[in-house]
Amino acid sequence: MKMFSATKLKNNISYILSEIHYKGDVAIIERYGRPIAKIVPIKDNETVTSLKKVLDDSYGILPDFPDVTKERSSRKRTTSL
Repeated sequence: MKMFSATKLKNNISYILSEIHYKGDVAIIERYGRPIAKIVPIKDNETVTSLKKVLDDSYGILPDFPDVTKERSSRKRTTSL
């Protein structure tokens, strides 16, 4: 585990990300001497979950609403050009 200041991260982001990716190191980012973030490598068997799956898990699956224009009888209009 390596500690980096926020300024060092800003100035050496490419080098730090390469170390994390290729060596599997964990980086702790500090601001004013206090840890504020942790950067960890993604393992090969982990996959990035899709936004839809995260929203479905958090809020439940929204139902697919039927097409109401097919069932509408009072305002059925035909348009022709």
